[in-house]
Amino acid sequence: MLRTVIFVLVVLLATGGTGLAAAQDGAEVEVFWDRNRDGVRQADEPPFGHAYFSVTNPDFRGYPDTAGYPVYTDDHGLAKLEPRRWSVAFPEESYVVTTTAVAEVDPGEKLVIGVHGAAICGTAWLDENADGRRQDGERLIGGHEIRARHPVNVGGERTTTTADDGTYCFRDLPVDHYQLTSADRLAIDRTTWGVAHWRSDDADEDQVSKFDVADGRSKVLKVDIPGTDVDDVDTAFVKADENTVEPLGITVVNPDGSTSPRDLAVGDRIRVIGELRARGPAYDSYNGSLHLPEGLKILGTEGIPAKVEERNAVRVGFPDRRAPEQVERVVVIAEVEKAFSHTEVSLYGTRGPVTVKIQALGFEPAKRATTVRWDLVITLALLLMMVFSVWWLRGRRTRS
Repeated sequence: MLRTVIFVLVVLLATGGTGLAAAQDGAEVEVFWDRNRDGVRQADEPPFGHAYFSVTNPDFRGYPDTAGYPVYTDDHGLAKLEPRRWSVAFPEESYVVTTTAVAEVDPGEKLVIGVHGAAICGTAWLDENADGRRQDGERLIGGHEIRARHPVNVGGERTTTTADDGTYCFRDLPVDHYQLTSADRLAIDRTTWGVAHWRSDDADEDQVSKFDVADGRSKVLKVDIPGTDVDDVDTAFVKADENTVEPLGITVVNPDGSTSPRDLAVGDRIRVIGELRARGPAYDSYNGSLHLPEGLKILGTEGIPAKVEERNAVRVGFPDRRAPEQVERVVVIAEVEKAFSHTEVSLYGTRGPVTVKIQALGFEPAKRATTVRWDLVITLALLLMMVFSVWWLRGRRTRS
């Protein structure tokens, strides 16, 4: 701060104190995005607003001249300097400078600096046969939102939408690391991200879609060289309407932990486990429901992320997208309230249902009739026969 103040005082003395008053007579610096890299500003090439460069006094060899001080352009890419000669330098670490990066300007002159940044571009399309490849005739998706941000730093997110031909570009990017997100379309047209996996370090680079099927994010894209063009960052979508949820089966776990079919009794607590499997070309969130007969009271559930409990049913939803063929479990804990005859437990997906029949008898567990263990009876009888035989043989030897 002190160095800047000293520098300004020196400038004022050198100009007779008229520097600030005559600022409009000073040199002007214009910075623009040179999209075609020809060093000449075209009508469709936008200004570089808030661009940073530094200025120094080339005639002053005193204290502050080696470091200079920063200047920023306005929203229109323009910056006006004090009326004297200046040495202007634009940094080249993050961008390609297509004109001169260092120049001296006198009052009344205009210096135009062209800058070219990196670009990340791609296409959004509907992968109608879900093969992960783009074929002629597959629909291109216009108006689709893509976001770009630094994978660690907060803020600075950019957003763009694809053109009618499905293409998009993030232009004028500095050297940095970027992660892109392809917006979710499930609620728009029942399509979802095509199958591509970018979460592992050894991801297959031949995958055409560059956005992960689980969350629509790209891998981290590294732009290490100024002005680099990163092309073919494409995003595929597949139809989720072709997905189905198949109920696989129901398991009833008895109070003793066994799963063999048996008659229940009033007061018994059981676990009812239903298994569902999603099938189709897309990762998707899906629902299912498990219905219990009258006479069973639902006490709770296990491991279900989203649920609605009713008197005799549990309706479940899995909000996170599940992979095709992934099996999910619906676990309900229930107690027998009253007797019922052979009645169905039903599990529904988009297909089904699958059912099993259970029965509950009309008495408390403590009053349940004791089951005769014939295996123990036979074993005890054999032991008694052996003891009797030994006793009889010993008695016979004694008499003889």
